[in-house]
Amino acid sequence: MRFDPQRVLSGGSVADGVVADGPHPWQGLSADELFPSCVLMGPNYESAPAGPGARDPRLLREYLEALLDWCRDQGIRSVSALFLRPDYPEFIDVLRTAGFAMVPMVDRSDMDVTWGDLNGYIAGLRRNQRFAVRRELREIAARGIEISERPIGDEEPELIPLRAQLVTKYGGVPDAKREADSFRHLRDHFGPENVWIVEARKGGALLSFTMLVRDGDQWTALMSGTDYEHPDASFTYFATMFYRPAELAPGQGITTIAYGLGTVQAKRLRGCTVSTLSAAGLLLGRSD
Repeated sequence: MRFDPQRVLSGGSVADGVVADGPHPWQGLSADELFPSCVLMGPNYESAPAGPGARDPRLLREYLEALLDWCRDQGIRSVSALFLRPDYPEFIDVLRTAGFAMVPMVDRSDMDVTWGDLNGYIAGLRRNQRFAVRRELREIAARGIEISERPIGDEEPELIPLRAQLVTKYGGVPDAKREADSFRHLRDHFGPENVWIVEARKGGALLSFTMLVRDGDQWTALMSGTDYEHPDASFTYFATMFYRPAELAPGQGITTIAYGLGTVQAKRLRGCTVSTLSAAGLLLGRSD
């Protein structure tokens, strides 16, 4: 589990690629020694301070000291911070100075938009990858597949079966209501103008989609789905996830596309840079 501080910091998540190389400062510690536990974690697998004092060491120290005092008063036995971003070293330094053990947790991928059009994006890839992308795009066109984009609708029933296939592929249990509720939540809270669906269709049939959520000048590739049973869907995942967003981003004022965790090599080949997120843990001890 990526969210369980005991598993993350004791080595229990190595098989999931989380703190895969150690060290594991909580190895051998029981749940009784660690829980109740306070976990600091932001959404979408990344954590960093927020607000005007986010880079002020003095304010960060005051915040952390107040938090630790509160945790001790409440009988909290451990405090952890997961998915810490490396671009906020001030917070990491404050945690380390306070005695937190700091370990590399997991890699995440982001794409910095430095080109003006699709040709510029492709030109920035490695030579072999340039040939591969152009071949995939030619194949998509030859099969009569159309790649397009649109704002999220009031209801998105076509997306749900593709999400179910994806969830099933990775060992999960599909939940149509949960998916529909997630779509509504994103539309209602971000606005349809900030939630785009990039989709691949052939003859009107939906083959693949990627959902892009805008926050300022950043897109987050938040959800995707593919009809693995359709014979023409094989190239469409990369087209909706990488190629079309890369083509659209400059005209939309997007400077970064966040691709999150997992499949690091595939993302690196398609122009992403990789950074390591950290985990931190501190034992407060028993209060009884």
